[in-house]
Amino acid sequence: MKLEDAIRKVPGIGPKREAALLADGIETVGDFLAHTPRTYVDRSKQAALTETAEQPVTVEAVITSKGAVRHIRRNLSLFQCQIEDRFGNQGRITVFNQPWTREHLETDKWYYFFGKVSRKKGTAVMVNPQFAPADQPGHFFDLTPVYGKIGGLGSEGVHKTAARILRPKSEKDRLEVPEILPESLRQKYHLEGAEATLTGLHLPKTMADVEKAKQRMKFEEALKINIGILRHSTVGEPSKIVLRDLAPISRFENGLPFALTPGQEKVLGDIEADLKSGKVMNRLVQGDVGSGKTIIAVACAYWMALGGYQCAYMAPTEILARQHARNFDAFLSPYGITVTLITGSMKEKERANALAHIANGEAQVIVGTHALFQKDVQYYNLGMVITDEQHRFGVHQRGVFAEKGERPHMLVMSATPIPRTLALTLYGDLDVSVIDTMPEGRKPVKTYFYTEKAMPKILSFMAKAMSKGRQCLIVCPFIEDSSEMADVRDAQSVYREVQRYYKGLYRVGCLHGKMSAADKQDVIDRFRSGGIDLLVATSIVEVGIDVPNLTVMAVMSADRFGLSQLHQLRGRVGRGGQQAYCFLVSNHLGEKTIERMKVIVNHHDGREIAEADFRLRGPGDVLGTRQHGLPSLSALDPLEDSALIETTRALALELMQSPKGEDMACVSALANAFDRGIGKISMN
Repeated sequence: MKLEDAIRKVPGIGPKREAALLADGIETVGDFLAHTPRTYVDRSKQAALTETAEQPVTVEAVITSKGAVRHIRRNLSLFQCQIEDRFGNQGRITVFNQPWTREHLETDKWYYFFGKVSRKKGTAVMVNPQFAPADQPGHFFDLTPVYGKIGGLGSEGVHKTAARILRPKSEKDRLEVPEILPESLRQKYHLEGAEATLTGLHLPKTMADVEKAKQRMKFEEALKINIGILRHSTVGEPSKIVLRDLAPISRFENGLPFALTPGQEKVLGDIEADLKSGKVMNRLVQGDVGSGKTIIAVACAYWMALGGYQCAYMAPTEILARQHARNFDAFLSPYGITVTLITGSMKEKERANALAHIANGEAQVIVGTHALFQKDVQYYNLGMVITDEQHRFGVHQRGVFAEKGERPHMLVMSATPIPRTLALTLYGDLDVSVIDTMPEGRKPVKTYFYTEKAMPKILSFMAKAMSKGRQCLIVCPFIEDSSEMADVRDAQSVYREVQRYYKGLYRVGCLHGKMSAADKQDVIDRFRSGGIDLLVATSIVEVGIDVPNLTVMAVMSADRFGLSQLHQLRGRVGRGGQQAYCFLVSNHLGEKTIERMKVIVNHHDGREIAEADFRLRGPGDVLGTRQHGLPSLSALDPLEDSALIETTRALALELMQSPKGEDMACVSALANAFDRGIGKISMN
C-alpha cells in the first residue's frame, strides 16, 4: 500500500465510509494518516488516593464493599463502591449510567482505576474511572491516542483504522513510506525516519515515541515553509523599476490636511531607500488600528505615478476597495494622477472600459480586490503592488503579481501585529517596518464587557449618542439564525429587535455578506453620509467602515471573535477624535472567555493584544495558515519553536544551493508540498 493510494484500499473502508471520509477531505491513505491524534491517554503515572490533581492518574486499589445500582431518575443511574489503595487510604468510586459496572467489580479484588481524584466532604472520589484487574491488566497501560471525529469515525475507530494501515495482517499490504529527508540530515539533527514517525504518532508505546515523532514533524514543517517562502521570494533580486529621482515627499506632505507622524515618516524613509536601491522591494508595514497606514500607500502611489509607473492597491473586500478608491482619488487628483477601480461585480461595459485604461497606461493607480490579478487584467507598466490586510492573501498571490509586470515592488500592509518569529514564518520573504506612533488627538476607546441582560441599557446609551447626532454600530458573528448555534446572535434577528426597540425614532440599517454588491454599497454610502443612525452588521465591517461620526459600538456574541479581530472592530469607532465606546456582549461566562474579554477591556495596544491572542488561541487559529498560502501547522508552534525556524531557514538556503541529488530531491518534494498548501503530511 502507498500513501497516495485511494482511501477505499484500506481494509474495512466500504463505500459508505469512503463517501463520509471523502466529504471530510480524506481522499488518500496519506490524508488519513495526516489526521493525527489531538492528545494521548497515558495511564503509566500511578498515585495514591491522597493525591488530588487536575490530570487523571492511575490508582491501584481493592474493592472493600459495593452497593446496589440506584435509579435516581429516568435515564440516570448511580453505582458506588468503597475502595482502599496500597497505602491504606480509603475512597469511593462513583459510576453514572453504567449499571453493568457492578457485575464487573468484585469485592476484595485489586484493580487499576484511571481518572481524576477529587475530594468531596473529605473523601477521595473517582467518577466514572476506567479500570482493569491488577492481575490481568491487558492493554490497560498502553498509550492511547485520542482523535477528533472524522468521516463518521470516533476516536477508537480512527485508531483501529490507523493500526490496520500501519500494521497490516499481510506483508503484501505493508505501507510504503518514502523518505524525503536525506539520511545525513536525519543523523545530524537526530530525527526519526518517515515510517517511524507515522508509527510514533499513531501507535506509540511511550510518550517518548510521540515526542520523537513530533520533533520530526516540527522540523519538516519548518523546513517546508522556509523552502516554500524562499522559492517564491524575490528578495535581493535586481529591479528594473528604479526611482533614483523620487518626487519630493515634502510636496505631497504639504498638501495633506494633517502632519505625518514620526512613525509614518520613518516607514516612508525605509520605502524610499528600497526604491532607490536597485533591488526588488518586499516590505511589510505593520501599524496598529488607526496608526495611518493608508496614507503610506497613497504616498507610494504618488511616487510611482510621478515616476511613470502604475501602482496596484489590493483590498480584502469590495466595500473597502471602493472606499480606498475614493480616498486615493481625493489625495491624488490635485496632482493630476488618475485612480481607477476594478472589482468582480462591475458591469461588463464598465469593466471593459477599466481594463482598457489599465492596459494603455491611462490608469495610473488601480484599486480593487482579487480581481486585480485575474488573467484579463493587463498592466501597461506595473511598478508596485500594495496589499491591504495581508492575512487575507498569501504568497501565491504575490507570485501572480510578480508575473504581471517586470517583478513589481511589493508592499504589504497589516494591522495585525505579529511577533518576530511568527512574522519570519508567515512573511519570511519580507523586510518589516513598523508605524510605532499614533496620530495626535486619538482617544482610547472606552471598552466594557456585559451579558445580554445589559442590552436595554446599551441601546439606551446609543439612543443618547444618536440624539446628539452621533452614529452607532452593532456587530454580529453570523448573518442569520442557526438552530445549531442558538446561543449566537445573528445580524438579521438583532436588526429586527433593534428596530422594534427604537420604534422608528432612529434610522436602522443592516449589512451582511449575502447582500448584492450594489445593496451593500448603498448601505455603506447612506451610513457614511449620515442617512443611517445605527448599523447592524456582520464582521464584514472589520476593515471596511471609516465613518468619523461613529462613536458607539456593541459586539454581540463577542466570545465568537478572536482578540485581534475584536481590536480591529473596535478601531471602527472614534476616528473623528470624539470619545468613543465599545461594548462587548456575551452570555458565555467561562473562565477562558472572561480572561479574553479582560484583555480587550484593559489593553489598547495591538501588539499586546495579539500576543495574548497567540497565547490563548494558538497562532494557527489566530492567523489561519491556509489563508497565508501556507500548509496548516500540525506540530510546529512558531512562537515556541523560534530557534527551529531560524535553524531550518539557514538549512533551506543550504539545501537549495546544494548540487547533491538527494538534497535537490528533498527541496523539490518539500516545495511541491508547500505549493499544494494542503497541510497534509508531505511524505505523500
